[in-house]
Amino acid sequence: MHLAIKVSRLSNFLIFISRTYKGDLVKSDLRRCLLDEKISLSFYGENEDKIWSQIEKAAGKEKAGEIKKIFTSSNQVFASHWRKISKHLLLWEQHFQENYFLLQQIFVELKRLSGVKDFKISQIPIYFISNLTSNDKEIDGWFSWTPKESFIVLEIPFSLKTPNNFFHLAILAHEFFHLMLRKNEGLYSKIVNIAKENNTLLAKLAGGMPSRIFLEELLISSFIPEGYLSEKHLGIKVNSCSFVKTKNLLDWRKIVAFNLYQRAKKYTNDARQIDEDYLKEIIRVIKQNV
Repeated sequence: MHLAIKVSRLSNFLIFISRTYKGDLVKSDLRRCLLDEKISLSFYGENEDKIWSQIEKAAGKEKAGEIKKIFTSSNQVFASHWRKISKHLLLWEQHFQENYFLLQQIFVELKRLSGVKDFKISQIPIYFISNLTSNDKEIDGWFSWTPKESFIVLEIPFSLKTPNNFFHLAILAHEFFHLMLRKNEGLYSKIVNIAKENNTLLAKLAGGMPSRIFLEELLISSFIPEGYLSEKHLGIKVNSCSFVKTKNLLDWRKIVAFNLYQRAKKYTNDARQIDEDYLKEIIRVIKQNV
């Protein structure tokens, strides 16, 4: 069994055009158009004809024609860029596939925590994107979910070499956890409802992020990558933390992961599904640290 990793030329072309390329696109409204979520998500797929059909549906025939024209005119510039980044991304793909056994152990426990049994990891596409503009020392991950189709995107800084540690595996597992939670409608409804009940509190801390997403991030991070599962499977220690009054999302993730360490450990080792009590404990920890 392997991860369904995709090193897609067209999705990488999107990043190149929208973030890196300094040609005529800068002088038009096409950059803003490409940043539209419905349009940008259309670039993730294996069949280019289907991708362009989706773009036309999302942007309209005229705008889709303009986008395609820009892509065609900059194709030669992208070709040399693609030769470099595709080799880099293929090295990362090999690295993830070689560590699949570690991820598999984590996935087994994430399924139990989520209360899902039929979640097929190998059927979720994972798109690797090269980010030339990033100076980050770690990859970034995000997911797209609909009832019919889901995928994960990992953005990998071009300057980042495959590391000796396993934090990047935890980032991928974190994104899979998001998708698993959505497969359990009852559990996901509990997350939404508790976020609504505590919206006044959460909205003050979420920095513009919807309260339900903020709560979900803290829930997942209490297990991985900041929490117990990272320590158990990847050797990433959960550290104590202290922060100034103003805290960002990462601060809150670390605070919750540290304070819920023993509870997360018990739920994991007892093969217990996340429940309302666990979610309420997150709220209690937040109130204690505001």
